[in-house]
Order: sequence, then structure tokens, then C-alpha cells
Amino acid sequence: MNEALPYTFGGIQPVPLNRAKFVILPVPYEATVSFKPGTRFGPESIIFSSRFMELYDEETNSEPWKSGIITLPEIVQEIDSAAKMMKKIGKYAGKIIKKDKFLFTLGGEHSISFPVINEYHKKYPDLKIIHFDAHADLRVEYEGSKSSHASVMRRVSEIGCEIFSFGIRSMSKEESEDLQNLKNVCINFAYKCRNQDLIDKASALPEGNYYISIDIDCFDPSIVPDTGTPEPGGLTWYEITGFLKTFIQNHTVVGADLVELAPSHHYCASSFLAAKLIYKIFAYLTI
Repeated sequence: MNEALPYTFGGIQPVPLNRAKFVILPVPYEATVSFKPGTRFGPESIIFSSRFMELYDEETNSEPWKSGIITLPEIVQEIDSAAKMMKKIGKYAGKIIKKDKFLFTLGGEHSISFPVINEYHKKYPDLKIIHFDAHADLRVEYEGSKSSHASVMRRVSEIGCEIFSFGIRSMSKEESEDLQNLKNVCINFAYKCRNQDLIDKASALPEGNYYISIDIDCFDPSIVPDTGTPEPGGLTWYEITGFLKTFIQNHTVVGADLVELAPSHHYCASSFLAAKLIYKIFAYLTI
């Protein structure tokens, strides 16, 4: 009889933490979503879909799972206080980061990125951010919350991280005006930075330690319809993977997250794409 497929990322048999290069942390937090709900189901759906991927990556001729991937239990949502939840995520993530592991956090809404980035910034004071998104996420606050998904990159900018955003195609007038004073934020709008121009940007970015934050709505909704706030004119699979491959080959990446998947059901193409993208990043990091 075949052994049951573990409910882990990639369906991989669990390994001890000290033998794992990559750590998957599911954070099914959803409190400030402003359009389509469902991001709290994102981590579960990604892990479910990932169990049916091929673990051999044909592009890199590699098997990233052999470097060790461990899937941690999900962080239970604190629904009564966003501040309390952010503190909880940071505390949990900080313990993993101190062990020199590559932490890949699964959201949930985009607000979960800040406490993780904040912990990485404590370890790497020069930390820079690659931010893929349809939205700038630079609002001072949104709907009365400074911990909103729409404010996450504003919070990141305030701790001094340099941010390079790609795929942006939606922002408020106030965010646009504030950009003049946000000297550590560089926006690459989707209509200006596509195809080979986008990939060329990857090798031109400055050296340093980087964290990659991917809001799944950076993809065009014709490719990924299952997200909280879809925007037309998004990026494609090969634009994003081409950028990531070139970037990772030329820079130091210490952690990452993928957020804002709002799956229609477990068996959806959007969830499988998200799982495959995470595994692609692992492949690029191991070749």
C-alpha cells in the first residue's frame, strides 16, 4: 500500500527544522480586505495544490525539495486586534529568521508582510524589498486602519527599507502625491515596464539583502482571477519568472512571501500557479 501523501507543501515528507533550507509559514489572516473576501483560504489552497506538482523542475534541471522544505502549522488568526495579530506574526517569524532559514510566508492579506519584513530588517539593516503588486499599498491608512493591506508598503518604507515595486497599475491621488517625499520607494508602473524591459531591470538593481513580497494580483486577472482586488493590465507568468530568475542569480534573497490569493475552490488554476511560483523561486535559489 502506498504511503499517504502528507498535507505539506509539495506533499513532501516532514524533515527536522535543522535539515530544512526552506520554511513555509501559513498565515490565513483576513481582516481588512476591501473587495472580494477569501484570502484566509489562500495558504490552505496553495498547500493543497502544491501536493500535485512535479517536484522536478525542468527549467533548472533541479529538485529543490532535496534542499529540505518544512511546512509549519498555521498561525491562528487574532480577529479582535490587528495590532495583536501583527505582533504575533512578528514574534513567530523572528524565531525562524534567527535560525538562518529562508522563510516563505503564505498569506492571507498583504498586511501580514510587514511584521515579517520588520523581523528581517532587524537582522539585515540594509534590507531592500522587491514588491510585485497591482497596487502601490502606500496609503497612510485605509478605512481607519494603519495595518491595512492597502498600507503595508507605507509601513515598510517607514522602517527605512528601500522598496522597488513592479506591476503597479492602481494608486490613489494621495499616494501619487506622497511619492515625491518617499525617497526610498521606486515605482515601476506596469504600462511602462513590460517584457524584456522588466527582466532587464532585475540585473540593474543595487546589491544588498533582499526580501521578495508577491501580491498575486500582480498577474493579469486573465491568468489569476482568484484574488481580492483584481486589476486589468497585469503581468504574465514568463515576465515574472524571467525577472525572478535573473534577479536571484545576481542578488542575495533572504526571505519572501506570497499573499492575496482568494481561491474560488481548492481545485483552481490560481492556487496551482501560486504553488508553482513558490517552487520556481526555490529552484532559482538552489541552482
